[in-house]
Formats: sequence, C-alpha cells, structure tokens
Amino acid sequence: MSTYTLNYRPDLDIVFLRWLAPDTLAEAQASYEAALALALAHGCGNWLLDSRRSGPLNLAETAWLTHNFFSVAVAQLAPRRLRLAVFSSMQRLEQMRHDAEVAPAVQAALAATQPYEAAIFMTEAEAVAWLQASPA
Repeated sequence: MSTYTLNYRPDLDIVFLRWLAPDTLAEAQASYEAALALALAHGCGNWLLDSRRSGPLNLAETAWLTHNFFSVAVAQLAPRRLRLAVFSSMQRLEQMRHDAEVAPAVQAALAATQPYEAAIFMTEAEAVAWLQASPA
C-alpha cells in the first residue's frame, strides 16, 4: 500500500502530493521523485504538499530535500519556477518552530535565498490561493 497519493489538476495547474501515513526516508524520496516526474510531464512548477499525516519532521529528510532534491527539481523544471505550498498540521508547525534539531533545517529550506519559493499553510484553500496568486 502506498503512503501517498499524487495527482495533477490541470484546472489549477498544481501537482498535489498527499501523504496518507508516516513514511520512511526511502518512501518520502520515492514520493518526491514521483511528484517531479508528474510535474515534468505537465510542465508544472506549482506543488501542494499535504504533510498533515506524514508524521513528525525528520532531519535526514529535510536535509535531503534542501541540499539535494529541490536543487535537482529546480534545474529540471526550469524555466518554470518551483513553488511549494506546504499544507501542515499544527503538530508539525509547532515542531518546525520549536524542535532544536529540525527548526534550523526548516528555516534553511524556507529561506528566501533558495532557488525556489516555499510557504507553509494551515488550510488547503490558503495554499491553493497562494499558488494561484504567485507568478508562474
């Protein structure tokens, strides 16, 4: 059984990646690779990442995303800009803010200096609106 669902909504021009349960690093990596393949097939740089059910943040996964995967995705999607709207649970948001192990890595991932845009949202509607309002 897969730990995620993945679909592209052409009416919104958004790739939706939703985790259904906590996953391992290998499962998370597979889900992001599948999202990139779908995004490339549709020329889509807008991603909504529904992480509410994916369990606690993991330093190894956050570091892999920030230092490896996102730069590869940015390069492959160019000239489209990679934009990530993260739909989060309150527990994960609190961990992002207060967990001394993962908070610095999350701050680095969200930094304005990254070659992609990322923001965290507490509702899907806000995440979709942000993706729709941002320039493509």
